[in-house]
Amino acid sequence: MNRNQIVDRVNELNKASEAYYNTGQPIMSDAEFDNKLEKLRQWEEETGIVLSNSPTHNVGATVLDNIKEVTHKTPMLSLEKCHSTEEIVKFANNHNLVASVKLDGLTVRLTYKDGDLILAESRGNGTVGSDVTEHVKQFTNVPLHINKEGTYIIDGEALIKVDDFAEINKNEEYKNSRNLAAGTLSSLDTSVVKDRKLSWYAWEVAEGDSDNSFYKRLLNAQNLGFDVVPCYDITINEFNQLQIHIDNFINIAEIENLPQDGVVFKFDDITYGKSLGNTSHHFRNGIAYKIFNDSVETTLRDIKWSCGKTGVLTPVAIFDTVDIEGSEVSRASLHNVSVMNEILGRSWKGQKISVYKANMIIPAIRWAEQFDSSKFDDLVLDVSYINIPDKCPICGQSTKIIKDNNSELLVCTNDNCKGELLGKLIHAASKNALNIDGLSESTIEKFINLGWLNSIKDIYHLSDHENEIKTLNGFGKKSVEKLLLSIEKSRNTSLERFIYSLSIPSIGKSVSKDISKLCEENFNNFIALMKSAPEKLLTINGFGVVMMNSMAKWWHENSLWVYDLSKEFTFEKSKSVSNETSNTLQGKTFVVTGSVNHYKNRDELKTDIVAHGGTVVGSVSSKTNYLINNDINSTSSKNKKAKSLNIPIITENEFIKMLHNS
Repeated sequence: MNRNQIVDRVNELNKASEAYYNTGQPIMSDAEFDNKLEKLRQWEEETGIVLSNSPTHNVGATVLDNIKEVTHKTPMLSLEKCHSTEEIVKFANNHNLVASVKLDGLTVRLTYKDGDLILAESRGNGTVGSDVTEHVKQFTNVPLHINKEGTYIIDGEALIKVDDFAEINKNEEYKNSRNLAAGTLSSLDTSVVKDRKLSWYAWEVAEGDSDNSFYKRLLNAQNLGFDVVPCYDITINEFNQLQIHIDNFINIAEIENLPQDGVVFKFDDITYGKSLGNTSHHFRNGIAYKIFNDSVETTLRDIKWSCGKTGVLTPVAIFDTVDIEGSEVSRASLHNVSVMNEILGRSWKGQKISVYKANMIIPAIRWAEQFDSSKFDDLVLDVSYINIPDKCPICGQSTKIIKDNNSELLVCTNDNCKGELLGKLIHAASKNALNIDGLSESTIEKFINLGWLNSIKDIYHLSDHENEIKTLNGFGKKSVEKLLLSIEKSRNTSLERFIYSLSIPSIGKSVSKDISKLCEENFNNFIALMKSAPEKLLTINGFGVVMMNSMAKWWHENSLWVYDLSKEFTFEKSKSVSNETSNTLQGKTFVVTGSVNHYKNRDELKTDIVAHGGTVVGSVSSKTNYLINNDINSTSSKNKKAKSLNIPIITENEFIKMLHNS
């Protein structure tokens, strides 16, 4: 007896029941139906497999009062994405893989206790999801009971099959099957789950199977009664046929009516995959090959200009809304005047453009129809041209184009432009600066327009307007109190955060940290340095004469309000590291580039370097001791410069050995 026979029998009996009760035209006698139903009960007892849509255990739909939140036992993270077979081979690093169809649905985790389904939880934000147990009980193919003792946890995809979605869309038009599935799982009435024919396909066994093979665990799950995503193992010797495998999976998905958007590759060796750890965004045991990264053609309608913290106006293309990989997009940054002119040429309203997601995340314009005067009427062109504004769209003052590193930038000439003020205050409140939770861009903009914010210092006197804020739309008593508490909390800060919050030209997060370190994290030392000895900045690796002169000029123009602002804060020193570890890398300067494997991210690696007395800079120079890059053969500019200067390029593993040997 196998699962397929059970599935066929369940479908046969459900079809007969549908015909009997809903059409009045029976396709099976009562005696035959009863005999086959009894036989199905026996098969379920023998195998321990009971499907959620089995007529022997049909679960009634319920109307819930609410949907509870669930904190996941282990995070439900994403996978890093790629779009070339070369990236897959590089990721594999001579390890066997398991390939499977990347289903286009919603991640749902099932937990069984001694064979019974006790919990189904949606992914949510990766840490906290929703309890969708009652919804999942209405799925067409989820076992309510399996022949397994102890705890068994399995992850998979909730989806609506392609043909079922097409049938549903005949009566009501939905954007895509994933959005419909998501809406269905958030409904308090679980009966809609059955109406929309949601199903679930397993793609990873998280707990309850001791086999170290990822692929064998899925085979074991199939034997327990689960529908498993189409998959098979791929050995190192088959890596030269990856594109063939990818094409095969796309065909399989089409044949089985499964919505898909690529192919997932994971390490078959589970222990090895887990040893690679994870970032805050994705696990490193797998990679997702995205198939749909094509451009979508649309029509340019306008170009809006936004102002940042330095007064630079950034062009943003506004176009007819298009769907790219499941999300609606209607705008994309053109970065600066040079990039805008290079892509669009002479732009006009109605210009055809193609839009895609750069790195499959950020909307960008790939191509634009170029101007041809023979195709247009001059009168229409006079109306339709999109010109670079000679007046700032925020304050109305004059603009000018300046050159910066061979790029043309449009800037507002008004030092008191509200757009520039908005950019500076957004930056000051950001996570890496003063870290003021709840002070969003829209809130800052509203407070600027009301005249309450004209500087960073004004943020720390918003409590003067507490009663007025509480009367504004969208601001309740609790949210205002929470915002003001967050502002008060940010008064305790570090010199590094304070310097970074000031929006000093060319002074980013890393350099702010170096300056703070040079001043021993003491604000008075910082004042003394800038007032009397700015040349000491040149001792910071990568800090050149041009940067020093620029910062000295900025300080001369802004020192009074900076000193005044400092009175709002209590400066705290960072936790010191022990002498045992702090001097290991003393005097050594590192540049970190590329992806990392053992650390969660590059920031964690940089923190470890600094904790051991080393220095991290952003670019390679003659003062750099090591470039850390796991891809030593990369043709990146940093690798090329390091080689030209005879600076050692080391891998992450070599860096870790360096620490241990020291």
